[in-house]
Amino acid sequence: MLTSREVAAYLGIHEKQVYRLLRQGRLPGTRITGRWVFSRRLVREWIEASSREVLRQGQRGGEVTIHSVEPHHLIFVGADDLLLQILQREFNRRHPALLVTSAAMNSVAGIAAVRERRAHVAGVHLLDPASGEYNRPQVAAAFDRGRAMLVTLAHRQIGLMVPHGNPRGVAGLGDVIRLRLRLASREPGSGVRVLQDHLLRELKLGKRRVAGTELALATHLEVATAIAEGRADAGLGTLAPSRSLGLDFIPLIWERYDLVTTDEAFYHRPTQAFFEMVKSDWLRQLITTLPGYDARQTGLLTVVQPDD
Repeated sequence: MLTSREVAAYLGIHEKQVYRLLRQGRLPGTRITGRWVFSRRLVREWIEASSREVLRQGQRGGEVTIHSVEPHHLIFVGADDLLLQILQREFNRRHPALLVTSAAMNSVAGIAAVRERRAHVAGVHLLDPASGEYNRPQVAAAFDRGRAMLVTLAHRQIGLMVPHGNPRGVAGLGDVIRLRLRLASREPGSGVRVLQDHLLRELKLGKRRVAGTELALATHLEVATAIAEGRADAGLGTLAPSRSLGLDFIPLIWERYDLVTTDEAFYHRPTQAFFEMVKSDWLRQLITTLPGYDARQTGLLTVVQPDD
């Protein structure tokens, strides 16, 4: 159990604010012989619930922002990624006094959440077809006031997932179109969907319809599952879910997966701790053990100005 002074230190606030939260009925505490005591588990659950409310309010157009959460709390939004999941677990293990709350969100929505101060950090992997560059052009366009920071997590391989043994002999998207196969697609706004739409445009299909693109699947694993269950014949994604379900994987490109934050949130204590891990030798060594990932620019910081 924590005393009021200890819970104040844990939350990074003044002890008077603890009593204010108690009077408002917001902070879980128990009064024993005239003194307030707090369960560490219940306090953590309260922090997690508060951060989820920030995300829910933001998604509903509310006014709640990252300034509503406690100083030791980091709100992360982003697409599903194996490396990111491992990183977050290790962060929680190394920094038990800090708290990361994460929510699945596609790259376009993630950039908006950071810009609108509904999240501290977002994972992004958006190709700019005009320049062939990843992430910086879209972030510069979104942050027309104030600068943003991009920290590279890793490069990862994107390819076509097809059934085990590749029975139709698919070598690329062109074969998917030629053979009139069903292409499982990600939701609009996701980095993989942006890439897929660009690659299909390059094939100059005209008005030809691609079967399956009406699907709006939320994750790489959902795409892989659709193929494994016979609901689709192919789909773009990363290597990990393809291997986990026994599919064949046809490499297409390497994309850069960045973490975007605002100039302000960059100096938030948990954000700094998170980025220190991104720049660590531990992460680089981990990446060398993960097929489909590359650490060539891991930890690289790029400052994005509005007029870039």
